[in-house]
Amino acid sequence: MAERVPIVPDGLAASPAFSPGVRVGELLFVSGQIAQGADGELVGGSDCTAQTRQVMARIRTIAEAAGATMQDVVKITTFLVNLDDYPGFSAVRSETFPENPPASSTVAVAALVRPEFLVEVEAVVHIPN
Repeated sequence: MAERVPIVPDGLAASPAFSPGVRVGELLFVSGQIAQGADGELVGGSDCTAQTRQVMARIRTIAEAAGATMQDVVKITTFLVNLDDYPGFSAVRSETFPENPPASSTVAVAALVRPEFLVEVEAVVHIPN
């Protein structure tokens, strides 16, 4: 098996329980990202669209720290607390991936790790040689 390399970009605090991303060979597995700022506080208030923009920015930061871009994202899985927020999430997803979007799944969940978070996204990224 290829070596597992944690990816912890500046500005994203490492958790003792998990890494923001883990590279294995040419793949980067990005842990579920929430709308958290560098200070650990919520970004975007109760606006799922604004939260989704912060989530995508966090994924971008992790991908770039591993030498990839958002165009290298091959799969995302999204967790939404309220399916009424799907149109806002979908609009940001389309802005983030305007061409050749990644494979995508969206799941409705009862809650996320903290009640103020409305959306969480995890990603799989192919790191170019």
